[in-house]
Amino acid sequence: MNIFFYDRLKVGQLITISTHKYELISNLSKLGYNVVLLNSDYPKKVGEIICSNPPSLGKGISSKLLSSGIVRRFRGEIGILWSLGRDVSFFLSAFILIISKKRNIDVIYRRHSLFNSDYFLAKLFRLPLVKEVNGIESDNARITGFTDRFSLQIIERIERFNMPRADKIIVVTPKLKETLQKDYGVPGDKIVVIPNGANTELFKPMDTKQARRQVKLAQAGHLVVFVGDLVVWDGVDYLIRSIPYVVEEVPEARFLIVGDGMMRQELVKLAGQVGVSDKIIFTGMVPYRDVPLYINASDICAAPFAANRDEKVGLSPLKMYEYMACGKPVVASRISGLEMLEDSGAGILVEPESPLALAQTILRLLQNKELNQQMGRSGRKYVVENRSWASVARKVAEVSEQTCGTKMTRGEMAN
Repeated sequence: MNIFFYDRLKVGQLITISTHKYELISNLSKLGYNVVLLNSDYPKKVGEIICSNPPSLGKGISSKLLSSGIVRRFRGEIGILWSLGRDVSFFLSAFILIISKKRNIDVIYRRHSLFNSDYFLAKLFRLPLVKEVNGIESDNARITGFTDRFSLQIIERIERFNMPRADKIIVVTPKLKETLQKDYGVPGDKIVVIPNGANTELFKPMDTKQARRQVKLAQAGHLVVFVGDLVVWDGVDYLIRSIPYVVEEVPEARFLIVGDGMMRQELVKLAGQVGVSDKIIFTGMVPYRDVPLYINASDICAAPFAANRDEKVGLSPLKMYEYMACGKPVVASRISGLEMLEDSGAGILVEPESPLALAQTILRLLQNKELNQQMGRSGRKYVVENRSWASVARKVAEVSEQTCGTKMTRGEMAN
């Protein structure tokens, strides 16, 4: 089967969500499927993946221009036009690719985006369309505050029109399936739940001392690590506010923030205000292949998600599966989709947005090495058996093949 992955991936210029795309493409290819992208120079090995902060409309634009009143006033509308231009570019590239190179495509696969040029391409060439939805664009826009009320209404209307258009929709949580059915009118039989996964060959347990030497933290005491984009809904601000409680009991504890994003400067400033700047290390972006080193250098991993967005659609976070695959205990927010952390015995869930509850659980784990090790073993076992990218790719392939078969049957009946 020939799968047209409707996207571009550039070597060395990737955002964190690109690791998801890379792993899915890589594992589909390993299963024998021919995956075609909009660009041929996409990354084909782990070393070509760089995790960095999400793209910004302001990249390459002077800070003076960004701070101007006109840009601030219309930044929501500018964002919509930017997204539209990007989608038009994708459509033209895809059209030329199929026509000029006579590519044989069986199914189009795309991660959810605001605009839906993939749908028009599918209609034009009579191809089935499978869409993957990890979240709601209008929710993200509302939480970040990037849009005004008018542009937010435009985004919501576009998204409501576009969401049901695919032949099949893959979502990462049952809660997201409920949201699409209730709020977007998508029939339940069109939606399939396939949670995210982890690369269990890359993310695996290793000696903590060796990992610390490789990331130049050999002299560190207890380490708590967070890995991911520094965005509002990941709740890193609550982790920072928990630090005073932790270091009061365990002064040698240090916190490692691995990643980058729109909130980095705000979080650095917060650390200073709370008085814990000397207790935190902000690494910035690191290559994907090095992320397991930072996780393995830690004693405990944190996933302090905020409830404002994530409670509505649920969670299936890559970071948590990667923590578990490395055999580390996890402290995470008690949000829909994360129940498997306690069900598998791999960690502890705490009240969301509560620095005190977060600190108390971190202290409990720091002071119980046996419990740490037990949770680490349980987490590794669960991810290897249930959440590998290989198993995710097999399920995606099954949905794609079924969609091809359904589409063909309908076409034959119409003829």
